[in-house]
Amino acid sequence: MMYSLYVERKSLLHSLDPRVKIIGIAVFGTIGMLTRDPIASPVIFVLTLLGLKLLGKLDVKVQLKALKPLIPIFILTFISWPIVAKPLERGILLGIAYTFRIMGITLMAFGLMMTTRQRDLIRGFTKLGLPYEIGLTVLIALRYVPTLHALANNIMDAQKSRGLELEKGNFLERSRKMIAIVIPLLVLSIRTAHELAMAMESRAFGASKRRTHLTELKMKRKDYVALAVVFTIALLYLSLKFSLLPRL
Repeated sequence: MMYSLYVERKSLLHSLDPRVKIIGIAVFGTIGMLTRDPIASPVIFVLTLLGLKLLGKLDVKVQLKALKPLIPIFILTFISWPIVAKPLERGILLGIAYTFRIMGITLMAFGLMMTTRQRDLIRGFTKLGLPYEIGLTVLIALRYVPTLHALANNIMDAQKSRGLELEKGNFLERSRKMIAIVIPLLVLSIRTAHELAMAMESRAFGASKRRTHLTELKMKRKDYVALAVVFTIALLYLSLKFSLLPRL
């Protein structure tokens, strides 16, 4: 059982060549990695939300829902910096910067999957020179995040229907109750991986080194314009970073 993040829409992002979107995510993701400012990182995150809203017609609620399974990671990132970085004020600022940096980069990756069909995304990776096996592995790994989240929700609902009260008790009691969620989740994850492996073997995955494709990707004028916009934004950011705004 695999859940897809793809959202059917008629938008500019949906119509772009997947290679353009992959390159765009790589460029903007690099910009996000270079940003360590507690103001610039949230700004990049908000701009990503607005960009996917305006260019991809993806509601903000849909975008935030995709990030929901990773909330514990975001919280852990934020609270860890005040502990390891001194003084406390600097740790809090670093926590804000790195948390929003991770959120922004993750949202970019999810935005790519929400605006691109799986077959087109894999084809885009292979056209860029990535081996098909690696491209498929990366895509399956990314798609497993919403899959695990959906499985966990189903298990929690099933356990609640049996009388398990996950919200009651102190932190230790609730952590102990989570064992009833984690163990079935591990079992279902292994079963899902096994079913995926059998499905790939039944389709003779890897039997032939030479692959054929139903459709070929062709770059259009709007794709080249989009690439030019991406690299222009990247150059403007780098010029600001290394000249006017050294903190970004």
